Amino acid sequence: MVYKKITITAIIIAIMAALISNFTFAATDITANDKIIDSTLNILIFIQKYSWPVVTLIFIYALYQFYVAGAEILESKILGQRLIVGIAIFMVIIQCLPLFYAFVTVK
Repeated sequence: MVYKKITITAIIIAIMAALISNFTFAATDITANDKIIDSTLNILIFIQKYSWPVVTLIFIYALYQFYVAGAEILESKILGQRLIVGIAIFMVIIQCLPLFYAFVTVK
């Protein structure tokens, strides 16, 4: 795989961001005395937590495209590689959004 280092780095950063976010937001209730800020942060945390099962299924499909279907058709291998890298980068973004939002809104 051409983008192996980028993919592995992105997956490691996504896992670390998920762990840091779970420790950060699990300690106390999130209250900023503003309904919009609180609800936005709760939505971002919800998306962060429940994106893992969906992304796992898409990642399995991407691995199938890359290894199984890509063994016979080059186009499937390229599509699978793009999906794998895209999913890894997407997960980094999804996992870091609640932390970034919390740091931006802290006064």
